[in-house]
Amino acid sequence: MKTNIRSLLRLIALAVATVSIVYGISQPVEQEVRWLLFLWAAAPLLGLAAWLSRPPLPPGLPRSAYNLALTVGIGFVLISFQLLRQQVVQAQAVYHYVEPGQGISNIRPVLASQRVKRGTILDRNDVVLVQSELTDNGFAHRVYPLTSQFDPHAFSNITGFFSTRFGQSGLEATYSEYLSGERGNELRNLRDTLLGNPIEGNNLHLTLNATLQARAAALLGGRNGSVVVLDPRSGAVLAMVSVPGFDPRGLSFDPSAPDWGVENDRVGAYWNQINDPAARQPLLNRPTQGQYPPGSTFKTVTAVAALEYAARAQPEAITCPNQLDVEAGAPPVVNAVPGLGSLTGNPSNLERVYAYSCNTAFAQYALRLGADHLAEVARRFDIYQPQDAPRSYDEFSDLLTVSSRLFVQPGFLNRPAALADTGYGQGQLLLTPLQMALVAAAIANDGVMMQPYLVQRMTDPDGRVIMERRPQPIRQTMSASTAAVMRRHMRAVAQYGFGSIVSNFVPGVAVGGKSGTAELAPGVAPHAWFIAIAAVEQPRYAVAVMIENGGEGSGAAAELAGQVLQAAFATE
Repeated sequence: MKTNIRSLLRLIALAVATVSIVYGISQPVEQEVRWLLFLWAAAPLLGLAAWLSRPPLPPGLPRSAYNLALTVGIGFVLISFQLLRQQVVQAQAVYHYVEPGQGISNIRPVLASQRVKRGTILDRNDVVLVQSELTDNGFAHRVYPLTSQFDPHAFSNITGFFSTRFGQSGLEATYSEYLSGERGNELRNLRDTLLGNPIEGNNLHLTLNATLQARAAALLGGRNGSVVVLDPRSGAVLAMVSVPGFDPRGLSFDPSAPDWGVENDRVGAYWNQINDPAARQPLLNRPTQGQYPPGSTFKTVTAVAALEYAARAQPEAITCPNQLDVEAGAPPVVNAVPGLGSLTGNPSNLERVYAYSCNTAFAQYALRLGADHLAEVARRFDIYQPQDAPRSYDEFSDLLTVSSRLFVQPGFLNRPAALADTGYGQGQLLLTPLQMALVAAAIANDGVMMQPYLVQRMTDPDGRVIMERRPQPIRQTMSASTAAVMRRHMRAVAQYGFGSIVSNFVPGVAVGGKSGTAELAPGVAPHAWFIAIAAVEQPRYAVAVMIENGGEGSGAAAELAGQVLQAAFATE
């Protein structure tokens, strides 16, 4: 009986110790403290299991020697598990680990990466944006030929940076294994390694129009914000601007510098500079990582839902009162412009309430549709409810992209007031500028939302194509007839509605658009939005601009969208 109890206790101790070690050893490399806690927690359990397995020994030297050997043995076991984690299970993570705020901890991958001639990044017209140069001492570093023509800040959110201390961002991060040659030309690299030749990476050929990118950034100027230009027929990203940006040269370590310590200090100082709160987050790629209330640009989604569910929403029978009481105790819905019904007509129709951006009309549409129908149409555009929202938006994988949210708090749309607010673009909506560009692009493309992409093809150092992107539809977001109606309504905005200034910059071209003024906290200037398509008959461009705290969308944002379209047509 006593033997059975000892055996059971030994098995329990071994099982718990095993679970503790397996769970701890699987923790991410940055959770070193957690791993050590689980490792040390397993130590007494292993000791107990070994002690229960001890054969009968007489008191004195034999028992003391056994206990000493047991203690030393357990110590060796713990060290073995630590080495197993560091050198096998988490070997790659440890090898490339970047200490937060400090940089890469292991010097060996740093030196190895400096001997690799990373691939070149080019725009759609083969303008070289980034490339690597070999120095006399056999090291390579990133250089930026784009600076001979353009401001590098305009491209920083696209190309990103490559730093031996602080890692990578942008395309340098997403395609790092290809740019470094680790993937895509393994046989060539094996040959070059055996022959002692420099390792060369693969080249990225982008859909980006560098001239348009630079011009859009210049038009945005010093204002915080985003510009996205898509080809709605293919999903190709023609421009994607985030302001403020940074100069990637500041983070590129030059191995030809006479004093590496001084060069390292220079890189560190620039890193601290761009991470200072006063720098306004230049490392944030606003088009794909910024989440904002979209204001009245979201009325585009509500309008699509009203047309798709016309029997419920009755889009051609609507009113535009100055105020709409929705729910007892909740603030009423009001229009931004008093007496707006005199412009829309009262009763009115979808075209005129859309052109003049009537809040009370779109609140009524949302209430008629109901939460389920509005959420279903929003989901067609990949605007998610919180329980369905992925951490990242996988339809655009070239750059880190967050998902867009229809609301944040579970059950938010169950309240009529919340549903009404969402219908005209407020509520808890959080959308990226890229997502609003995709909404415009789907309308321009007969309802088909195409997968956005930035990398057109990839070539090896000998120029052979190793990957080429083909346009891929995501889904049909609306019927072709609904899309045609929406293009007419967007045309009405640009002809006579709020935002007609957008047409002034491309005379002779039929432009469609929608303004948005996203209200924030009292006393804080709203975000200014505008989405646009051109030409309406045969759309070639879909644009989304967003100016943080830019005021009325029908003013500065509509003007910026028109200027961007002008630049797009001029750079064809």
